Amino acid sequence: MKLLAFCTIIFMFATFSFSQNGKKISGDVYLYEGNNAYKNKQFQQAEELYRKGILLDCDHKAHGYFNLANALFNQKKYDLAENEYINSLNLTDKNDNFARSKIYYNIGNLYLEQKNYDKAIDYYIKSLSLNPLDSDAQYNLNYAWQMLQQMKKNNKNNQDSSNQNQSDENQQNQQNQQNQQNQNNNQENNDSKQKPQDYETQQKSMNKEEIDRLLKAMQQKELQTQQELRDTLNKKKTKILIEKDW
Repeated sequence: MKLLAFCTIIFMFATFSFSQNGKKISGDVYLYEGNNAYKNKQFQQAEELYRKGILLDCDHKAHGYFNLANALFNQKKYDLAENEYINSLNLTDKNDNFARSKIYYNIGNLYLEQKNYDKAIDYYIKSLSLNPLDSDAQYNLNYAWQMLQQMKKNNKNNQDSSNQNQSDENQQNQQNQQNQQNQNNNQENNDSKQKPQDYETQQKSMNKEEIDRLLKAMQQKELQTQQELRDTLNKKKTKILIEKDW
């Protein structure tokens, strides 16, 4: 990726001045030493030197704030860096479009590093409004726009997936409830069917007992009838025998 984390440090004069008594050093001395530390990637040391320089009288305070912001940027102290870029912007000549465009460009890079693409795009546009030919700002603006669209697409896909999962879960819950209801209904039907079955069995049992009673009654009746028949026959036999003997 062609992304530049920061723009080149704004030129600072290597000369510095002393006070008339030769004891009080100008803040530009610390700014110059801060530049040397920065070039050697000693960003913490550069930060300390820049801070010392801007606290003193110096001719390049706006540049000092800008370079301090760059040192903070490289330490990922993004909030502090943005504050120093704003301080630099407030001290920069309003007619210096090049310097002001670089400040906006670096603030855009701060937000790009934090994946805050909306903010990054805003500052790249401000930078290009002052310096339309800045190819780095053009490239980063296009990159931030593409990343923003990709992020929105991913968020939409994640939302759709979450909604689908929620819908599937609701359907599963409804299915489970339906299955439970069906199970309860089947149990009730089984209980309902069991009762007539028991009743039918009971009825069959009662009918069998009744049949047994009827059979016994019929047998008893038959025995009684046979006995009556035998008694009748015996009486007739006796009469016949008597008549014969007579």
